[in-house]
Amino acid sequence: MSGPKTSQLEIERMIRAQLEALRSDVDHGRARARRRITALLNELLDEAEGCAEADEAAASLRQLAAAALAQLTAECAFMPAAAMAESTARAERCTTLAAAIADAFEREARPLAERIRRARTQATAASDARDFAALLAEAAKESATTAAVKAARSFMADEHCKIADDSDASIAHDQAQEVSRRALALIASPCTLPADRVLLLETTRELGPEAAAQLALLLPTMESNAAAMADLVALIEDAEADLGAQGIPFAAAPGTFATLEEAAGRLEALRAFQLQADRNTYLKACIDAVMAHHGYTIARSVTMGRDLMGTHRLFGRADATEGLHAFVSDAGDLMLQVAGLPEGIEAVADGEIMAMEPAPAGTRTERLLADQHDFCAVYDEIADDLAAFGITNAVRYKAAPGAVFCREMRTVADVEAETATAIATNQTGQRKRRHSGNAAREMS
Repeated sequence: MSGPKTSQLEIERMIRAQLEALRSDVDHGRARARRRITALLNELLDEAEGCAEADEAAASLRQLAAAALAQLTAECAFMPAAAMAESTARAERCTTLAAAIADAFEREARPLAERIRRARTQATAASDARDFAALLAEAAKESATTAAVKAARSFMADEHCKIADDSDASIAHDQAQEVSRRALALIASPCTLPADRVLLLETTRELGPEAAAQLALLLPTMESNAAAMADLVALIEDAEADLGAQGIPFAAAPGTFATLEEAAGRLEALRAFQLQADRNTYLKACIDAVMAHHGYTIARSVTMGRDLMGTHRLFGRADATEGLHAFVSDAGDLMLQVAGLPEGIEAVADGEIMAMEPAPAGTRTERLLADQHDFCAVYDEIADDLAAFGITNAVRYKAAPGAVFCREMRTVADVEAETATAIATNQTGQRKRRHSGNAAREMS
């Protein structure tokens, strides 16, 4: 008996663990590359800020970073294969390429960095020159050289006493300046926790020695939190990009996260989607390999109605008008059934929208019934082959061959065109009948 068969597929625990480990390696490798790119970008943009002479180089740098990040997303996406050795090789290629993209960005950014720093140095030198000219102009107003000399001596004496008496205050001032610099960097960072940012803003409004001393104790923890948040954000951005590229829906996240725990929860939810997608990709790769082993060498991914959400694959031979339809749900349910392919498998485009229609009665139905009987023995072999890939196949439902299961897969465009033609033909026939009836009444 071999009508449609439904089974529950389950990947062995060891293979699941290996897939999760490979996913983790790739995600962290890409996140490291993303952090390197964004860290250098932000550092150079900070140097360029407020310097009009560096605007052009800064714009080029932004374009270079955007291209590198896009390349990271497009070319370093991990997709499992049927063979674990190939999956491992793919993961290694992803992480190696991610590091190479970051290296290339840093190399290509060097000339732009030099232009930005040169523009900043020139702008600073020009500003210093203007300040020095203003000082000279002010000094020229002094009419008496002796008065200037006395003022200079008095100034130097005062400064000497201040240095001698207030060395501790000078050191405290230097420390406050360093605390202020670190606090400013944290306030400007998009990864600083909101609660930390509020505290920084409140404390630095009047940054006296006492406030600086308090901040000096808090800054290491705040900086550690910001670094951890930056790591989480990089992983989240890569996970969202992966899922978006695969067309997997997920709920949008808020613009910022209030706590590390909130960000970690978001990453965990996305990672669950990723791991499920990896498992489905592995299942698809294994099913493709098994089908190819049984002579179904051509495969197409197709889309069905909303009631059949999951992975749909059509398998066929080059010159046959019959094949197999495999459906894997997101929960791991597998359905296999014989399907007619009137135009042949090669006429189906990858990603095409398909509809399942009853096969015409007669020779066509007889042919599909014969294929259903042949599929009975093949199905047991398919289950054994899947087991060799570490996939258990618990059969839930077996249907006997029957005419009711003789179905054909056709493109939605063809079905709609035929439906429109039938409707038009029917309407034309109705108009002719009405016209004939009117003519008969007039004659009578």
